[in-house]
Amino acid sequence: MRKKGVAVLLALALAASALTGCGKGASEEGRADAPAAPAESAEQAPETKAEEQAEEKGDPASLRLVMYGEAGSRNTDFFKNEFHDRVMEELNLDVSIDYVPWGGNDQIATMCASGEKFAFMMTNTLATFPTWGQSGYFATFDREMIDRVAPAYLEARLGNNTFSAAKYNSEIVLIPVGGSVYSSMYDNFCIRNDILKEVGMDVSDIHTYDDLVAALEAVHEAKPEFALVKDVKHLIRGLDSVYGDGAIFDEASPTELAVVNLADDSDEVINWLESDYFADLCHLAEEWYEKGFITVEHVTDQSVYETAYNNGECLTGFGSTNVIYNHKVYTNGEEVEDGDMRYLKLDDNPYFITKDYDWAWAVSSADQDNVENYMRLFNWIYESEENYLFSLYGVEGTDYEFDEDGTIVRSTTDGLLYDWMFKTFYYEPISEEKFDAGEIAQYMDLDGGAIINKRTGFVFDNSAVTTEEALLTAIVQEKVKPIAYGISSYDDQFPAVLEELKAAGLDKYVEEYQRQFSEFMANK
Repeated sequence: MRKKGVAVLLALALAASALTGCGKGASEEGRADAPAAPAESAEQAPETKAEEQAEEKGDPASLRLVMYGEAGSRNTDFFKNEFHDRVMEELNLDVSIDYVPWGGNDQIATMCASGEKFAFMMTNTLATFPTWGQSGYFATFDREMIDRVAPAYLEARLGNNTFSAAKYNSEIVLIPVGGSVYSSMYDNFCIRNDILKEVGMDVSDIHTYDDLVAALEAVHEAKPEFALVKDVKHLIRGLDSVYGDGAIFDEASPTELAVVNLADDSDEVINWLESDYFADLCHLAEEWYEKGFITVEHVTDQSVYETAYNNGECLTGFGSTNVIYNHKVYTNGEEVEDGDMRYLKLDDNPYFITKDYDWAWAVSSADQDNVENYMRLFNWIYESEENYLFSLYGVEGTDYEFDEDGTIVRSTTDGLLYDWMFKTFYYEPISEEKFDAGEIAQYMDLDGGAIINKRTGFVFDNSAVTTEEALLTAIVQEKVKPIAYGISSYDDQFPAVLEELKAAGLDKYVEEYQRQFSEFMANK
């Protein structure tokens, strides 16, 4: 179905191009005063016209995108040739794309600090990079300019156009891409129902925390080598209804220093490591470690469980709300026969929105003069389905094909403009041929009924506590993390560790966080 639609678009485009060419020729030939053309003019005309158009456009603007990942043979060729040439022709933008390894944040920061001109990928939280804003690494985007230059981009984001979570010091510094459902990222569980059925259970039987533990125990006994939990750090979100007594936490890990409770409207900042919440979570994690749900590798080598999950050899993950409708299981991109992934929400807590995007683009401050051109490029990607499919998937017939049900089947493993980053339901709606319409509707309604995280848009300025933060971070990594993951005893070991944290300036850090957050809430 979608293949036919794209084919029609391409046919119309080609037809329009052909008609334009014929019409122009006919009008010129029909002029009574048209001078006779020399014999070689027919061959010279296209070249002359191209030169005239180039002169009208002026010199192209140079844009450089730096992506996390690896340069492969196909994506290198595509970006240097098909993508480059088409963007040059249609936008007069000379675009180049380079790569840094995943985790190469220090490399990006060094490039910004040294004044290089480029755009770079950013995660969905500026708070992860507090010093980048303080150091002036980000160019700024004017909202009026965005509205004027990028209407197609805004429309494709499905109404997620507030930019409230893309600002630093009230200035827009990130350009989110993609349009999806963003409620409760990394909250709650997704669980392999096909594996549960092997031990005589079903996800519909799990209503409480005790039910979940019983399911984990049953799978562990029957399949002792099977991984049970993908990422222990997200227990802070997934089980807040168990240890939190009504509190809702949206934190990156259980080793935070300062947190806020989303369940109320106050500006209170919680000294997390000294709180009863943290103590209860540690005790819960200890039980999971004793039962074999958590292992030492969760601390020492998380990639073991990332690999297991990607290979279809892990029972539970976190935060994939799309499994409300998409129950398929994949192993390295290949669907697992009879795989059945289900969404598991143990509590009645409301869904929440921390960010209205997943990934975004930032532009180095040295390239401030080019922000409008970057915006033109992002708008062009969303300007038509043809541009969108081309940018994300490449050349049809070379890089991808459409399956009978409209699914895109890729023939190259090289990432282009990452579809998980740019994908929008505006162009790729969820197929009711493949998935249940009622479940799709339930998923698409999550943002509508969600609460907005009161910390959205807040970025902690750590400049007043940089020394304390460095000391605290070192203690957390070495001594708190094993306790928070249940591998070391909270009761036996944490009291001494807390004394170290206090001596390193934990209270000062939390007080500064409280001061800034209270100011942020007061100025909302």
